[in-house]
Amino acid sequence: MKCHKMFKIASFYILLIFSLSSFAADGYMFRLQLKDKAHSNYSESKPEAFLSKRALERREKQGISIDSTDIPISERYIKEIESAGCKVVARSKWMNTVSVYCTDSLLSEILKDFRFVEKVSFVWKSDTTKTQDRSRKKIDLPQPKADNKYGYGYDQIKMLNGEALHEKGYKGKGLEIAIIDAGYENLKDILMLDNVFIRGIKDFVYDGIDIFKSSEHGLNVLSILATNRPNIYIGTAPEARYWLLRSEDGRSEYPIEEDYWVAAAEYADSVGVDLINTSLGYSKFDRFAESYTHDHIDGETTFISKAAKIATQKGMLVEVSAGNEGAKTWRTISVPADVDDVLTVGSVRRDSTLSSFSSVGLLSLPKIKPDVVALGDKINVIGGDGSITFNSGTSFSGPVICGMAACLWQAFPQLTSLQLLDIIRKSSDRYENPDNRYGYGIPDMQKAMVLAEEFTNSSNTTF
Repeated sequence: MKCHKMFKIASFYILLIFSLSSFAADGYMFRLQLKDKAHSNYSESKPEAFLSKRALERREKQGISIDSTDIPISERYIKEIESAGCKVVARSKWMNTVSVYCTDSLLSEILKDFRFVEKVSFVWKSDTTKTQDRSRKKIDLPQPKADNKYGYGYDQIKMLNGEALHEKGYKGKGLEIAIIDAGYENLKDILMLDNVFIRGIKDFVYDGIDIFKSSEHGLNVLSILATNRPNIYIGTAPEARYWLLRSEDGRSEYPIEEDYWVAAAEYADSVGVDLINTSLGYSKFDRFAESYTHDHIDGETTFISKAAKIATQKGMLVEVSAGNEGAKTWRTISVPADVDDVLTVGSVRRDSTLSSFSSVGLLSLPKIKPDVVALGDKINVIGGDGSITFNSGTSFSGPVICGMAACLWQAFPQLTSLQLLDIIRKSSDRYENPDNRYGYGIPDMQKAMVLAEEFTNSSNTTF
Protein backbone atom coordinates (compact mmCIF):
# COMPACT_ATOMS: atom_id res chain seq x y z
CA MET A 1 0.00 0.00 0.00
CA LYS A 2 2.79 2.44 0.86
CA CYS A 3 4.65 1.76 -2.42
CA HIS A 4 1.45 2.17 -4.43
CA LYS A 5 0.79 5.57 -2.83
CA MET A 6 4.36 6.76 -3.42
CA PHE A 7 4.03 5.84 -7.11
CA LYS A 8 0.71 7.69 -7.32
CA ILE A 9 2.18 10.81 -5.72
CA ALA A 10 5.20 10.71 -8.04
CA SER A 11 2.89 10.43 -11.06
CA PHE A 12 0.88 13.34 -9.74
CA TYR A 13 3.91 15.65 -9.58
CA ILE A 14 4.90 14.78 -13.16
CA LEU A 15 1.40 15.76 -14.29
CA LEU A 16 1.49 18.85 -12.08
CA ILE A 17 4.65 20.17 -13.73
CA PHE A 18 3.07 19.72 -17.16
CA SER A 19 -0.17 21.37 -16.09
CA LEU A 20 1.50 24.38 -14.50
CA SER A 21 3.34 25.15 -17.69
CA SER A 22 0.07 25.09 -19.65
CA PHE A 23 -2.45 26.77 -17.32
CA ALA A 24 -0.42 28.87 -14.92
CA ALA A 25 -3.05 31.61 -14.64
CA ASP A 26 -5.85 29.35 -13.46
CA GLY A 27 -6.46 28.10 -9.96
CA TYR A 28 -8.87 25.70 -8.33
CA MET A 29 -10.53 25.30 -4.96
CA PHE A 30 -11.92 22.15 -3.42
CA ARG A 31 -13.93 21.48 -0.29
CA LEU A 32 -12.76 18.49 1.73
CA GLN A 33 -15.34 16.80 3.91
CA LEU A 34 -13.45 15.25 6.79
CA LYS A 35 -14.41 11.99 8.47
CA ASP A 36 -13.71 13.04 12.05
CA LYS A 37 -12.06 15.51 14.41
CA ALA A 38 -9.38 13.19 15.70
CA HIS A 39 -6.08 14.52 17.05
CA SER A 40 -7.59 17.83 18.16
CA ASN A 41 -5.83 19.61 21.01
CA TYR A 42 -9.17 20.99 22.20
CA SER A 43 -11.94 19.50 24.31
CA GLU A 44 -15.53 20.33 25.17
CA SER A 45 -14.55 20.56 28.83
CA LYS A 46 -12.27 23.57 28.17
CA PRO A 47 -14.23 25.78 25.76
CA GLU A 48 -12.41 28.92 26.88
CA ALA A 49 -9.54 27.76 24.67
CA PHE A 50 -11.57 28.34 21.49
CA LEU A 51 -14.54 30.54 22.48
CA SER A 52 -14.42 34.04 23.96
CA LYS A 53 -15.90 34.96 27.31
CA ARG A 54 -18.78 36.74 25.53
CA ALA A 55 -19.51 33.66 23.44
CA LEU A 56 -19.59 31.45 26.52
CA GLU A 57 -21.83 33.90 28.38
CA ARG A 58 -24.28 33.93 25.47
CA ARG A 59 -24.42 30.13 25.48
CA GLU A 60 -24.85 29.97 29.25
CA LYS A 61 -27.63 32.57 29.29
CA GLN A 62 -29.60 30.61 26.72
CA GLY A 63 -28.86 27.16 28.11
CA ILE A 64 -26.81 26.08 25.10
CA SER A 65 -24.23 23.34 25.64
CA ILE A 66 -20.80 23.07 24.06
CA ASP A 67 -20.73 20.13 21.67
CA SER A 68 -18.54 18.47 19.06
CA THR A 69 -19.38 21.07 16.40
CA ASP A 70 -17.56 23.65 18.51
CA ILE A 71 -14.26 21.75 18.47
CA PRO A 72 -11.76 23.24 15.97
CA ILE A 73 -10.36 21.04 13.22
CA SER A 74 -7.10 19.29 14.06
CA GLU A 75 -4.00 21.24 13.09
CA ARG A 76 -2.42 17.90 12.25
CA TYR A 77 -4.96 17.45 9.48
CA ILE A 78 -4.35 21.00 8.27
CA LYS A 79 -0.61 20.40 8.04
CA GLU A 80 -1.06 17.12 6.18
CA ILE A 81 -3.42 18.73 3.69
CA GLU A 82 -1.06 21.64 3.01
CA SER A 83 1.92 19.31 2.69
CA ALA A 84 0.29 17.91 -0.44
CA GLY A 85 0.93 21.22 -2.21
CA CYS A 86 -2.24 23.22 -1.60
CA LYS A 87 -3.21 26.15 0.59
CA VAL A 88 -6.05 26.13 3.11
CA VAL A 89 -8.35 29.09 2.38
CA ALA A 90 -11.30 28.28 4.65
CA ARG A 91 -12.20 25.82 7.34
CA SER A 92 -15.39 25.01 9.21
CA LYS A 93 -15.54 23.32 12.58
CA TRP A 94 -19.35 23.24 12.39
CA MET A 95 -19.36 21.40 9.06
CA ASN A 96 -16.02 19.63 9.58
CA THR A 97 -14.65 20.81 6.24
CA VAL A 98 -11.45 22.31 4.91
CA SER A 99 -11.37 24.28 1.66
CA VAL A 100 -8.12 24.49 -0.30
CA TYR A 101 -6.61 26.40 -3.21
CA CYS A 102 -4.29 24.74 -5.69
CA THR A 103 -2.97 25.43 -9.18
CA ASP A 104 -3.92 22.07 -10.63
CA SER A 105 -7.14 20.08 -10.46
CA LEU A 106 -5.23 16.80 -10.30
CA LEU A 107 -4.50 17.48 -6.65
CA SER A 108 -8.08 16.59 -5.84
CA GLU A 109 -7.34 12.97 -6.75
CA ILE A 110 -4.50 12.87 -4.22
CA LEU A 111 -6.63 14.48 -1.52
CA LYS A 112 -9.37 11.89 -1.99
CA ASP A 113 -6.93 9.21 -0.82
CA PHE A 114 -6.16 10.88 2.50
CA ARG A 115 -7.32 8.55 5.26
CA PHE A 116 -9.32 11.28 7.03
CA VAL A 117 -11.01 12.73 3.91
CA GLU A 118 -14.50 11.47 3.15
CA LYS A 119 -15.30 13.53 0.06
CA VAL A 120 -13.76 16.17 -2.21
CA SER A 121 -16.01 18.70 -3.99
CA PHE A 122 -15.15 21.34 -6.59
CA VAL A 123 -16.02 24.86 -5.39
CA TRP A 124 -14.06 27.36 -7.54
CA LYS A 125 -12.06 27.86 -10.73
CA SER A 126 -10.75 31.22 -11.78
CA ASP A 127 -7.75 33.52 -11.80
CA THR A 128 -6.88 35.24 -8.52
CA THR A 129 -5.01 37.96 -10.39
CA LYS A 130 -8.35 39.43 -11.51
CA THR A 131 -9.06 42.75 -9.85
CA GLN A 132 -12.20 44.53 -8.87
CA ASP A 133 -10.93 47.71 -7.26
CA ARG A 134 -13.96 49.97 -7.62
CA SER A 135 -13.03 52.50 -4.97
CA ARG A 136 -13.86 56.11 -5.64
CA LYS A 137 -12.35 59.20 -4.22
CA LYS A 138 -14.11 60.10 -1.01
CA ILE A 139 -15.66 63.55 -1.05
CA ASP A 140 -16.79 65.50 1.95
CA LEU A 141 -20.28 66.71 1.15
CA PRO A 142 -22.24 68.99 3.45
CA GLN A 143 -25.17 66.98 4.77
CA PRO A 144 -28.51 68.81 4.87
CA LYS A 145 -30.35 68.75 8.16
CA ALA A 146 -33.90 67.46 8.43
CA ASP A 147 -36.89 68.58 10.48
CA ASN A 148 -36.61 65.70 12.97
CA LYS A 149 -33.86 64.05 14.97
CA TYR A 150 -33.80 60.91 12.77
CA GLY A 151 -33.18 62.88 9.60
CA TYR A 152 -32.77 60.55 6.63
CA GLY A 153 -33.29 57.52 8.87
CA TYR A 154 -36.83 58.53 9.81
CA ASP A 155 -38.99 56.63 7.32
CA GLN A 156 -37.67 53.15 8.03
CA ILE A 157 -37.79 53.61 11.80
CA LYS A 158 -41.25 55.19 11.74
CA MET A 159 -42.67 52.30 9.71
CA LEU A 160 -41.70 49.86 12.49
CA ASN A 161 -42.69 52.17 15.33
CA GLY A 162 -39.04 52.00 16.29
CA GLU A 163 -39.15 55.29 18.19
CA ALA A 164 -40.93 53.39 20.95
CA LEU A 165 -37.68 51.56 21.70
CA HIS A 166 -35.32 54.47 21.14
CA GLU A 167 -37.31 56.83 23.34
CA LYS A 168 -36.90 54.41 26.23
CA GLY A 169 -33.13 54.46 25.71
CA TYR A 170 -32.87 51.17 23.81
CA LYS A 171 -30.57 51.85 20.89
CA GLY A 172 -28.58 48.62 20.81
CA LYS A 173 -26.10 49.40 23.56
CA GLY A 174 -24.31 46.31 24.83
CA LEU A 175 -25.23 44.25 21.75
CA GLU A 176 -22.71 43.21 19.09
CA ILE A 177 -23.70 42.82 15.45
CA ALA A 178 -21.62 41.14 12.74
CA ILE A 179 -22.19 42.30 9.17
CA ILE A 180 -21.12 39.65 6.67
CA ASP A 181 -20.95 41.40 3.33
CA ALA A 182 -18.91 42.37 0.25
CA GLY A 183 -16.86 45.37 1.40
CA TYR A 184 -16.83 48.72 3.16
CA GLU A 185 -15.59 51.25 0.65
CA ASN A 186 -13.75 54.26 2.11
CA LEU A 187 -15.15 53.60 5.59
CA LYS A 188 -12.08 54.92 7.37
CA ASP A 189 -12.42 58.29 5.62
CA ILE A 190 -16.17 58.93 5.92
CA LEU A 191 -16.87 61.49 8.62
CA MET A 192 -20.55 60.60 8.90
CA LEU A 193 -19.52 57.18 10.26
CA ASP A 194 -16.44 58.08 12.27
CA ASN A 195 -18.28 57.65 15.60
CA VAL A 196 -19.49 54.10 14.90
CA PHE A 197 -18.17 51.59 17.44
CA ILE A 198 -16.24 49.08 15.33
CA ARG A 199 -15.13 46.06 17.37
CA GLY A 200 -13.19 44.38 14.59
CA ILE A 201 -12.70 43.92 10.86
CA LYS A 202 -11.82 40.65 9.15
CA ASP A 203 -11.62 39.49 5.54
CA PHE A 204 -12.34 35.84 4.71
CA VAL A 205 -11.89 36.05 0.92
CA TYR A 206 -8.72 34.36 -0.31
CA ASP A 207 -6.32 36.72 -2.06
CA GLY A 208 -9.03 39.35 -2.17
CA ILE A 209 -9.02 43.05 -2.86
CA ASP A 210 -8.70 45.54 -0.01
CA ILE A 211 -11.90 45.30 2.06
CA PHE A 212 -12.14 49.11 1.96
CA LYS A 213 -12.02 49.19 -1.86
CA SER A 214 -13.93 46.13 -3.04
CA SER A 215 -17.53 47.30 -2.61
CA GLU A 216 -19.70 49.96 -0.97
CA HIS A 217 -22.48 47.47 -0.27
CA GLY A 218 -21.44 46.65 3.29
CA LEU A 219 -20.95 50.36 3.94
CA ASN A 220 -24.55 51.03 2.85
CA VAL A 221 -25.75 48.32 5.23
CA LEU A 222 -23.64 49.65 8.10
CA SER A 223 -25.04 53.15 7.60
CA ILE A 224 -28.63 51.95 8.00
CA LEU A 225 -27.74 50.26 11.26
CA ALA A 226 -25.12 52.42 12.89
CA THR A 227 -25.19 56.05 11.73
CA ASN A 228 -25.55 58.36 14.71
CA ARG A 229 -25.83 61.95 13.50
CA PRO A 230 -28.89 63.62 15.08
CA ASN A 231 -30.99 65.70 12.67
CA ILE A 232 -29.02 64.27 9.74
CA TYR A 233 -29.27 60.48 9.96
CA ILE A 234 -29.83 58.07 12.85
CA GLY A 235 -29.74 54.33 12.21
CA THR A 236 -31.79 51.59 13.77
CA ALA A 237 -29.12 50.52 16.29
CA PRO A 238 -26.75 53.50 16.65
CA GLU A 239 -25.28 52.40 19.99
CA ALA A 240 -24.53 48.78 19.12
CA ARG A 241 -21.00 47.57 18.45
CA TYR A 242 -20.07 46.17 15.06
CA TRP A 243 -17.88 43.49 13.51
CA LEU A 244 -17.28 44.08 9.80
CA LEU A 245 -16.62 40.81 7.97
CA ARG A 246 -16.27 40.02 4.28
CA SER A 247 -17.15 36.74 2.59
CA GLU A 248 -18.35 37.89 -0.85
CA ASP A 249 -15.85 37.76 -3.72
CA GLY A 250 -17.13 40.07 -6.44
CA ARG A 251 -14.67 38.73 -9.03
CA SER A 252 -16.71 35.57 -9.66
CA GLU A 253 -19.63 33.54 -8.32
CA TYR A 254 -18.74 30.08 -7.08
CA PRO A 255 -19.71 27.86 -4.12
CA ILE A 256 -16.46 28.78 -2.30
CA GLU A 257 -18.26 31.92 -1.15
CA GLU A 258 -20.47 29.70 0.99
CA ASP A 259 -17.31 28.39 2.67
CA TYR A 260 -16.14 31.96 3.29
CA TRP A 261 -19.56 32.86 4.74
CA VAL A 262 -19.53 29.88 7.09
CA ALA A 263 -16.02 30.75 8.27
CA ALA A 264 -17.19 34.31 8.96
CA ALA A 265 -20.27 33.11 10.86
CA GLU A 266 -18.12 30.81 13.01
CA TYR A 267 -15.76 33.67 13.74
CA ALA A 268 -18.71 35.85 14.73
CA ASP A 269 -19.87 33.12 17.10
CA SER A 270 -16.42 32.70 18.62
CA VAL A 271 -15.94 36.39 19.45
CA GLY A 272 -19.36 36.60 21.09
CA VAL A 273 -21.53 38.33 18.50
CA ASP A 274 -25.25 38.51 19.32
CA LEU A 275 -26.73 39.14 15.86
CA ILE A 276 -25.56 38.46 12.31
CA ASN A 277 -26.73 40.68 9.47
CA THR A 278 -26.20 39.30 5.99
CA SER A 279 -27.72 40.09 2.62
CA LEU A 280 -25.84 37.41 0.72
CA GLY A 281 -27.75 34.65 -0.99
CA TYR A 282 -26.87 31.97 -3.53
CA SER A 283 -28.70 30.17 -6.32
CA LYS A 284 -26.80 30.62 -9.59
CA PHE A 285 -23.06 30.13 -10.05
CA ASP A 286 -20.65 30.78 -12.92
CA ARG A 287 -20.67 27.06 -13.69
CA PHE A 288 -24.20 25.83 -14.29
CA ALA A 289 -23.42 22.41 -12.85
CA GLU A 290 -22.95 23.94 -9.39
CA SER A 291 -26.10 26.09 -9.50
CA TYR A 292 -29.12 25.27 -7.38
CA THR A 293 -32.66 24.49 -8.39
CA HIS A 294 -35.77 25.26 -6.37
CA ASP A 295 -35.59 21.73 -5.00
CA HIS A 296 -32.48 22.79 -3.07
CA ILE A 297 -34.35 25.64 -1.34
CA ASP A 298 -35.60 23.63 1.63
CA GLY A 299 -33.51 24.94 4.54
CA GLU A 300 -31.78 21.59 4.92
CA THR A 301 -29.79 20.73 1.80
CA THR A 302 -27.15 23.31 0.91
CA PHE A 303 -23.84 23.79 2.67
CA ILE A 304 -24.55 27.38 3.72
CA SER A 305 -28.08 26.64 4.93
CA LYS A 306 -26.89 23.78 7.11
CA ALA A 307 -24.32 26.10 8.66
CA ALA A 308 -26.80 28.98 9.11
CA LYS A 309 -29.06 26.59 10.99
CA ILE A 310 -26.17 25.72 13.31
CA ALA A 311 -25.49 29.44 13.79
CA THR A 312 -29.02 29.91 15.11
CA GLN A 313 -28.47 26.97 17.47
CA LYS A 314 -25.47 28.76 18.98
CA GLY A 315 -27.75 31.50 20.32
CA MET A 316 -27.22 34.17 17.67
CA LEU A 317 -30.08 35.86 15.86
CA VAL A 318 -29.26 35.45 12.16
CA GLU A 319 -30.97 37.94 9.84
CA VAL A 320 -30.86 37.18 6.10
CA SER A 321 -32.22 39.36 3.30
CA ALA A 322 -34.81 37.60 1.14
CA GLY A 323 -33.18 38.56 -2.18
CA ASN A 324 -34.07 40.68 -5.20
CA GLU A 325 -35.44 38.06 -7.58
CA GLY A 326 -39.14 38.91 -7.29
CA ALA A 327 -39.44 40.29 -10.82
CA LYS A 328 -36.98 37.84 -12.38
CA THR A 329 -37.31 34.27 -13.59
CA TRP A 330 -36.04 32.76 -10.33
CA ARG A 331 -38.56 34.82 -8.27
CA THR A 332 -37.99 33.11 -4.94
CA ILE A 333 -35.67 33.34 -1.96
CA SER A 334 -32.28 31.66 -2.21
CA VAL A 335 -29.98 30.13 0.41
CA PRO A 336 -29.52 30.63 3.36
CA ALA A 337 -32.77 32.64 3.53
CA ASP A 338 -34.62 29.29 3.41
CA VAL A 339 -33.59 28.26 6.94
CA ASP A 340 -36.50 28.01 9.36
CA ASP A 341 -34.89 29.81 12.31
CA VAL A 342 -33.17 32.63 10.45
CA LEU A 343 -35.02 35.95 10.27
CA THR A 344 -35.65 36.35 6.53
CA VAL A 345 -36.56 39.92 5.52
CA GLY A 346 -38.32 41.15 2.39
CA SER A 347 -38.83 44.72 1.18
CA VAL A 348 -41.77 47.11 0.97
CA ARG A 349 -42.21 50.63 -0.37
CA ARG A 350 -43.09 53.64 1.75
CA ASP A 351 -46.78 52.92 1.22
CA SER A 352 -46.23 49.44 2.74
CA THR A 353 -46.85 47.60 -0.54
CA LEU A 354 -44.40 44.89 -1.57
CA SER A 355 -41.41 45.98 -3.64
CA SER A 356 -41.54 44.37 -7.08
CA PHE A 357 -38.00 43.04 -6.66
CA SER A 358 -38.55 41.40 -3.26
CA SER A 359 -38.10 37.62 -3.48
CA VAL A 360 -41.01 35.48 -2.40
CA GLY A 361 -41.08 32.20 -0.52
CA LEU A 362 -41.74 28.84 -2.12
CA LEU A 363 -45.23 27.52 -1.62
CA SER A 364 -43.69 24.09 -1.14
CA LEU A 365 -41.83 25.20 1.98
CA PRO A 366 -43.47 23.96 5.20
CA LYS A 367 -42.91 27.39 6.75
CA ILE A 368 -43.55 31.04 6.07
CA LYS A 369 -40.79 32.85 4.19
CA PRO A 370 -39.94 35.67 4.19
CA ASP A 371 -40.59 36.11 7.90
CA VAL A 372 -41.21 39.86 7.84
CA VAL A 373 -40.79 42.92 5.62
CA ALA A 374 -39.48 46.46 6.10
CA LEU A 375 -38.64 49.51 4.01
CA GLY A 376 -36.03 48.66 1.39
CA ASP A 377 -37.28 50.59 -1.63
CA LYS A 378 -35.46 53.87 -2.31
CA ILE A 379 -34.09 53.89 1.21
CA ASN A 380 -31.48 56.43 2.28
CA VAL A 381 -27.95 55.08 2.72
CA ILE A 382 -24.46 56.52 2.98
CA GLY A 383 -22.40 55.78 -0.13
CA GLY A 384 -18.71 55.20 -0.65
CA ASP A 385 -18.20 58.87 -1.50
CA GLY A 386 -19.60 59.91 1.88
CA SER A 387 -22.88 61.26 0.56
CA ILE A 388 -26.43 60.30 1.51
CA THR A 389 -28.11 58.68 -1.46
CA PHE A 390 -30.98 56.33 -2.39
CA ASN A 391 -30.61 52.61 -2.83
CA SER A 392 -33.08 49.74 -3.13
CA GLY A 393 -33.03 46.07 -2.24
CA THR A 394 -33.77 43.58 0.50
CA SER A 395 -30.12 44.11 1.43
CA PHE A 396 -31.32 47.33 3.02
CA SER A 397 -34.63 46.26 4.55
CA GLY A 398 -32.64 43.53 6.35
CA PRO A 399 -30.49 45.85 8.50
CA VAL A 400 -33.56 47.92 9.36
CA ILE A 401 -35.02 44.85 11.05
CA CYS A 402 -31.70 43.62 12.44
CA GLY A 403 -31.05 46.92 14.20
CA MET A 404 -34.53 47.02 15.71
CA ALA A 405 -34.08 43.42 16.88
CA ALA A 406 -30.88 44.45 18.69
CA CYS A 407 -32.73 47.28 20.45
CA LEU A 408 -35.55 44.93 21.48
CA TRP A 409 -33.01 42.43 22.80
CA GLN A 410 -31.35 45.18 24.82
CA ALA A 411 -34.74 45.91 26.37
CA PHE A 412 -35.36 42.23 27.16
CA PRO A 413 -31.96 40.57 27.55
CA GLN A 414 -33.47 37.50 29.20
CA LEU A 415 -34.95 36.37 25.89
CA THR A 416 -33.26 33.66 23.86
CA SER A 417 -32.55 34.37 20.20
CA LEU A 418 -35.41 32.09 19.12
CA GLN A 419 -37.85 33.76 21.51
CA LEU A 420 -36.78 37.14 20.15
CA LEU A 421 -37.37 35.91 16.61
CA ASP A 422 -40.83 34.64 17.43
CA ILE A 423 -41.84 37.85 19.20
CA ILE A 424 -40.83 39.88 16.14
CA ARG A 425 -42.99 37.62 13.97
CA LYS A 426 -45.93 37.90 16.36
CA SER A 427 -45.70 41.69 16.46
CA SER A 428 -46.21 41.95 12.70
CA ASP A 429 -49.37 43.23 11.06
CA ARG A 430 -50.13 40.08 9.04
CA TYR A 431 -49.39 37.56 11.76
CA GLU A 432 -52.92 36.14 11.67
CA ASN A 433 -52.88 35.78 7.89
CA PRO A 434 -49.29 35.36 6.61
CA ASP A 435 -48.29 34.53 3.04
CA ASN A 436 -45.17 33.88 0.97
CA ARG A 437 -44.86 37.51 -0.19
CA TYR A 438 -45.07 39.63 2.96
CA GLY A 439 -44.47 36.82 5.43
CA TYR A 440 -45.96 37.89 8.75
CA GLY A 441 -45.83 41.50 7.59
CA ILE A 442 -44.36 44.68 9.08
CA PRO A 443 -43.24 44.37 12.73
CA ASP A 444 -44.38 46.89 15.32
CA MET A 445 -41.77 47.51 18.02
CA GLN A 446 -44.31 48.92 20.47
CA LYS A 447 -46.36 45.75 20.17
CA ALA A 448 -43.18 43.67 20.35
CA MET A 449 -42.30 45.25 23.69
CA VAL A 450 -45.76 44.42 25.04
CA LEU A 451 -45.43 40.81 23.87
CA ALA A 452 -41.95 40.53 25.34
CA GLU A 453 -43.13 41.96 28.64
CA GLU A 454 -46.03 39.51 28.78
CA PHE A 455 -43.74 36.61 27.96
CA THR A 456 -41.11 37.46 30.55
CA ASN A 457 -43.77 37.96 33.23
CA SER A 458 -45.58 34.71 32.58
CA SER A 459 -43.99 31.29 32.68
CA ASN A 460 -47.16 29.87 31.15
CA THR A 461 -46.84 31.76 27.88
CA THR A 462 -45.43 29.67 25.04
CA PHE A 463 -43.76 31.20 22.05
